[in-house]
Amino acid sequence: MIWHPAAAASIDLLPETINQLIGAGILGGISTYIIWIATGQKRRELGRDGWMVKLPPAPLTLLQIFIGVVDLGFCALAMYLLAPVSPDLDFVTLAVVFILATLLGFASHAPGSLGVFDAAMLIGLPMLGQEELLASLLLYRCLYFFIPFAIAISIMGSRELWLNVVRPWYNSVKSDGLKPAVAKEAPRSRSPARKSKEAAE
Repeated sequence: MIWHPAAAASIDLLPETINQLIGAGILGGISTYIIWIATGQKRRELGRDGWMVKLPPAPLTLLQIFIGVVDLGFCALAMYLLAPVSPDLDFVTLAVVFILATLLGFASHAPGSLGVFDAAMLIGLPMLGQEELLASLLLYRCLYFFIPFAIAISIMGSRELWLNVVRPWYNSVKSDGLKPAVAKEAPRSRSPARKSKEAAE
């Protein structure tokens, strides 16, 4: 929002100066939080009466922020590569609109930001054709949601099948093969009284 406030203005309909101030305020809040947790050990502990929440330290917080920025950057790059070629659109404009649309999707609590993210992208990029942009959004959702979901379901299903079906069956077969053969019961010898009785008959 600080670097390219005009792209943000297409979604929030605010003047560019206000968008820059909002961006500066967000950066200031993040910097203040990091300094606050870095200057005191007790400040990282919130709660009372045995119920405590320990906040991550400043280095771990910076690492989490870095991972989030890299993740959003690569997602925006994927969307940029899927976007229509004409008209020409720079990466920064699309990245700003993409990040704001993602944040709106998070705030809506809709499953997978369904509808909210797509509508924000369509509103924030009016220079692109709606049909071409909608096709790009569908491809992006296939790459970012459906394909990873299918891979995760396949891995989890294979693991559950191995743990609950294949491995118990293999262990039972293995244990049955190791059992010693049961000796056949020898025929019992007949008593002399029974032998004499059978001879008399």
